[in-house]
Amino acid sequence: MWQDKGKDQNRGRARESSEEARKYLANHPATQGNRDAADNATNGSKVKQHEKESELAKQILVYHESQPADTGNDWMYRLKEESMKFLADQRGVQLQDVYHESIYRKGIETLVDKIFGLLQRYMFEFNQIAAGTDLQVTGTISGDVTEVTRYNQLREAEESKTYFRARLTTRYFSLTVRGADASVQFYLVPTNMVMALSQIEKQYKPIASMNVKITEQGMMWRMKDGVPPVDSLDELCMWLFSSLVQETKIASQAEGDDEEEE
Repeated sequence: MWQDKGKDQNRGRARESSEEARKYLANHPATQGNRDAADNATNGSKVKQHEKESELAKQILVYHESQPADTGNDWMYRLKEESMKFLADQRGVQLQDVYHESIYRKGIETLVDKIFGLLQRYMFEFNQIAAGTDLQVTGTISGDVTEVTRYNQLREAEESKTYFRARLTTRYFSLTVRGADASVQFYLVPTNMVMALSQIEKQYKPIASMNVKITEQGMMWRMKDGVPPVDSLDELCMWLFSSLVQETKIASQAEGDDEEEE
């Protein structure tokens, strides 16, 4: 069916007029206020219900998080206390000695972790120019590593030692950070021998040693024999990192000279 264009145009203009009127009323301040009030009234019950559900969820979450945590902490505290007494009795030492060892173990762990963090920061910056070369540095922190330090004639373990370890490695050398008891030692060991850990380290003199003391005032450290002469961990780590790079340069140059002679 053909539509009458004149009538269609009139109807179109009427619809536009009606649409404009609706827009005007919808945007009028008075109408807007009434509409907001109506919306609030309509959604009020939903909001209140949501708030109730949210509050209940929070209460459940708080109960869920607090109850097991308190129980778990009490349980772990008692277990640790009983175990400390057991270890003291087993070793025939005073309980205070076991506490002392535990405090120093945690202090050494924290100190080695801090040193490794500083060395790692230098490593990331240095590798911007050293990546893909003999000088590229990689780093790992091993945490507590227990090693057998003495065997009997039957190759059975007679003595063991736990160290807190971290390491920075290039193609030729590894800088080993080894902490135990009340000291931290630093070794430069050929990379191809580093997996032997303390067994190979016995054959090398540490390039530096740090003595640690923990008191009620906190943890203090000083370099054994004043080597290197530093006053901060930053200065110490810069010296250690530079030593690793320098030894790697020497080894890389020596290998290059040998290849030229061949």
